[in-house]
Amino acid sequence: MELLDVSLTELQRRNRAAFVACAELDGELSPGERVVLRDDEGEYFSASVVDTDEFAGEDRYLLKVGVRLPEEHAMRRLGRVLPSPRSAVDDDMDELLDLLADARAMLAGASVPPQRRG
Repeated sequence: MELLDVSLTELQRRNRAAFVACAELDGELSPGERVVLRDDEGEYFSASVVDTDEFAGEDRYLLKVGVRLPEEHAMRRLGRVLPSPRSAVDDDMDELLDLLADARAMLAGASVPPQRRG
C-alpha cells in the first residue's frame, strides 16, 4: 500500500476528493487500489484510486478520500509497524474503517431532511 503526501483544501475535504500528480509517484496506481494519505497537518486518511485524468498537460490520479485514520492504523496498513500478533480486533477495526469510508461516500448524495436544514 502506498503513502501519498497531499495538501487537502477545505473544498477537497468537503467533497472527499483529492488529486495527486502521477509524476510524484515511483510506480503506477490502478482504479480501486487503496492508499493512505497524509495531509499537511500530519493527519492520515484512507483513500482509494478512482481514475486518472489530465490537467494542464499533467497526468494525475483522482482519489476518493475516506475516513481519518489513527496513526497506528495508518502505519499498520503501510506495513511500517513492527509486527505484533494481530488480533481479530485489529482486523475488525481495519474493516470497520473501510466500511465507514464507503458509508460516508454513499450518504454524500443523500438529501438533508427539511427540518434539519439550517
